Amino acid sequence: MKVLIVEDEPLLREGLIRKIDWKTLGLTLAGEAGDGFEAMSQLVACQPDIVLTDVRMPGMDGLQFINQARVLFPNAKFVIISGFNEFEYVREALLYHVKDYLLKPIDKEKLHVLLAGLVEELRTERQQEADLSKLTALDEMIRQSHLQPLDFQLTHLITEQDTHLDGLPFELVCGSSFAGVSVRIVYLNESSRFKENEEPLARFAVQNSIENALAALPVAFVAFKHAYHSEEIVVFLATQRSTLELGSIVETLTQTVGWIRQHLGLIVSIGVGGVKGELTLLRLSCMEARKALQNRLLFGGGNVYTDAVGHSPAAVVFPLLHQAERGLTALLADGQHREFLEYASELFHTLAESPEARYEHVEYLYTEIIHILRKHAAKTSFELPNWNLGTPIASLESFTDWRDIISIIEQQLHRLSSVLDCGAERSCDDIIESVQQYVRQHYNEELSLQWVSDKYYIHPNYFSKRFKHIVGISYNDYVTRVRIDRSKELLKTTTLKIARISQLVGYEDQSYFCNVFKKVTGVSPSAYRT
Repeated sequence: MKVLIVEDEPLLREGLIRKIDWKTLGLTLAGEAGDGFEAMSQLVACQPDIVLTDVRMPGMDGLQFINQARVLFPNAKFVIISGFNEFEYVREALLYHVKDYLLKPIDKEKLHVLLAGLVEELRTERQQEADLSKLTALDEMIRQSHLQPLDFQLTHLITEQDTHLDGLPFELVCGSSFAGVSVRIVYLNESSRFKENEEPLARFAVQNSIENALAALPVAFVAFKHAYHSEEIVVFLATQRSTLELGSIVETLTQTVGWIRQHLGLIVSIGVGGVKGELTLLRLSCMEARKALQNRLLFGGGNVYTDAVGHSPAAVVFPLLHQAERGLTALLADGQHREFLEYASELFHTLAESPEARYEHVEYLYTEIIHILRKHAAKTSFELPNWNLGTPIASLESFTDWRDIISIIEQQLHRLSSVLDCGAERSCDDIIESVQQYVRQHYNEELSLQWVSDKYYIHPNYFSKRFKHIVGISYNDYVTRVRIDRSKELLKTTTLKIARISQLVGYEDQSYFCNVFKKVTGVSPSAYRT
């Protein structure tokens, strides 16, 4: 699998390349770029599976690059790189369905785990595609799920880079204005859910109802079952007029949704994408339709949603978070996780009641909450790897109500609590004991707080504070005391020169050693020996 790295600083780019275990992960470096413009040309040339990109770059920045690259390569996995002070870029990028973000400086272990997850995800997707490409598997799938060969061809039109128009409906190819529609069935309750062998019948009934309704409009259309998502029905709309009139289409679909609920006992949610002027952009409209469909998170099932968004996510969410962020951070610092969850729930409830609210706003607020958790984990306790908080930016596609998000936040708080409350002090105390033992045996090595942090994955400030509480002196003073105690033994029991003793206990500079020795003992090393 191929990786493209986009970073305007050559040294940082080289450092990132060195941190990736290419062989173990089965990855290859397909290209490097210093800005978004160069990345776009590299993108077409190398067609990467994974893209790691900085957000702040000259010319075309990371956000502009991702926005354009997404249209050409919707199946690529994008990961952004940023600092805490660049989170404005991060939150916006996450609206483009970026897989995750990494904070500078990049932690090698976090990077490895993230890439391993993306590799596994890509392998799963490719395996599914490979299975579908086999003739015997294709025949079996057509027989079992009532899919037609055209369903696969139409699905490829919105999922593949190299699409062929041969065999597509004439009215679709000859259109001048296009739009995509995504339809999903939501069962009223478990008792109304079709049995496994009845689900194809339900999809057929819904698709047939939609086709009958659209047939009364002056538009060309083709409806089909998504080849890779059995729960989704896709509709392509086209017209030879100057542009599609979505108003009448949305009204017709809304009436159809009501009819289906009344006569079939099914709740159907529909998302309608934006109008496009080229058939090749139909894929983008379908992506917008699926995004619009996510508004059912706020408004429930049984509605028709368009990709139109009122106010920007920042304009709607920022007033909610302006005062709340400090309060949420304080609650985490005080260990009041239950109160944190209640506060976050209230924020989502307030947002859900806003008439301007859209799915993007829910996603924006959720991203902010996750970022607050990450900052707390990174800055006030352990340098927790991302995976200790579960999936950082959880996929919300399977949710049907915004309240489901609260359970995700609760799970992450539970993971955080289990590490900090149940294990942090105890784990840190174990680390302190291990560090003391190591220092007593390796006092001549480099033993800085940063060394402790790198070796034990613990924040240096937290470790230093806990060490002084347990041992009674600071970590640096402890290292000094061990070294000076050992030098005193060598001064008493050997005839080694002071310069050599200085080196043996970890001080390359004899003058500095003598100053430290005198500060601790009150006399110089030579006077102590005498």
